[in-house]
Amino acid sequence: MLNKLKENLPTFEILLGYLMFLYFVSETTISSAVLCLMFFIYIWLFTSLYLNQYTFTSFVYVLCGSGILVAISLFFLIGVEEVAYPQGALMFHAEGIAKSLFVFFISSLPLILANKENSFSEMFNLEPEIKTQKEVAPTYDESLWEEAAIEEVESGKFEAI
Repeated sequence: MLNKLKENLPTFEILLGYLMFLYFVSETTISSAVLCLMFFIYIWLFTSLYLNQYTFTSFVYVLCGSGILVAISLFFLIGVEEVAYPQGALMFHAEGIAKSLFVFFISSLPLILANKENSFSEMFNLEPEIKTQKEVAPTYDESLWEEAAIEEVESGKFEAI
């Protein structure tokens, strides 16, 4: 039981950090929510390192997920405003939408660059291409084969292997 808790402790910590972020966004300011989220990311990082569960890809996923969560929060906090008249109308602010899209773009870049299929070095040809493939001739014993004459081919009395 304790071993399973050790395996899942970093996951619980980052989920608790996300919940605390959402709570702080709804009850206080965005700056205190971001500080709380950064604190929980560091706790997750130190716990993962201590339990030997740290991988670079998981760190990239946590950072990108957190950045995307912050971008969505920014969009709804400063990009969209509900106005009183007409009832239920929304007003969109270009500056707030631009800020949230910028945070979203910056947060999604590591996911794109960390992808193995579209790696950074392949996109910009940073690795030298080494193509030293030689055509390998089929290996067979030529003494066991004899060339067919045209009469034999046209007669149809031969065995194709």
